[in-house]
Amino acid sequence: MSVHALADTGLSAPDSKAGKLQRACLALLKQHEREGTIPTNGRFLFYELEQQGIVPKHYLDAQGNERARTPSQDISDALLRLRKLGQVPWWWLLDETRDVSTWRYSASVYEYVAESVKLARIDCWGGELPPLIICEARATRGVLERIAAEYLCPITATGGQSAGHIVNEIVPLLRGNNRKVLYIGDCEERGPGDQIEANTRRYVEEHTGRTFAPSTWIKVALTPEQVARSPRLRRLAIKKLDRRCRPPRPYRAIECEAVGQAVLERMLRQALDALLPEPLADVQVREERQQRTMLATLAKMGGRP
Repeated sequence: MSVHALADTGLSAPDSKAGKLQRACLALLKQHEREGTIPTNGRFLFYELEQQGIVPKHYLDAQGNERARTPSQDISDALLRLRKLGQVPWWWLLDETRDVSTWRYSASVYEYVAESVKLARIDCWGGELPPLIICEARATRGVLERIAAEYLCPITATGGQSAGHIVNEIVPLLRGNNRKVLYIGDCEERGPGDQIEANTRRYVEEHTGRTFAPSTWIKVALTPEQVARSPRLRRLAIKKLDRRCRPPRPYRAIECEAVGQAVLERMLRQALDALLPEPLADVQVREERQQRTMLATLAKMGGRP
């Protein structure tokens, strides 16, 4: 059996709607693997497939109304099929809406400490607090969490306009200090996206007593200036209606996920590297050297309690 035939084992017929989508999802995930942007999630895959013309933004009926069934649901079914068949590992796809709490332990305190050495990190921010990354969408936070961990930056998602989460979890990280905020959200002029960011900033300023400036509240993506410089981003603009207004008010938006995961990761890295007092790679060299020294010291102790 050929390699191509093996890859197709278990997939729906190549000329069927489901089969075409399964193969498109598989090809896109392989591309993410080559680009080093694994894990990813269904939301980013949807936007990329939509830009490639493989799926529409919405399914419409004969009268032009949106159908209840969405392209995202078909993509979810295709991804589940690929995972069940073993075509892609389950861990390649994130689900930010669910988690499991687990606890570390070892047979002895000594072993716990020894196992913890490889997890030990050292400050890469020169004694200053690392910036807080605030994402508008949970899907965005999910794919950027790996980068935030590299740079020791706390990261969160508001999931739209929120109050309790901002006051209870975000504000304590920003009160009584000069920690910067890196914000990542949609580009919408006079749309809900602008209002979501404004709402977040308003609650933070009110409850911390701070007033942020462009140098301390940094919009990493997406800004009108970034869109103006990029013909590709301008082509991604979609028309939306703010249905909270009467009558509904139209506006144009470029959704953050539409930029693509690889581009968004690169934008965040560039913003963080510009703020670091020294290259992260230099800090990591010292970190690894100190880890080896500590492991050697522990080994001399012989592991006795």
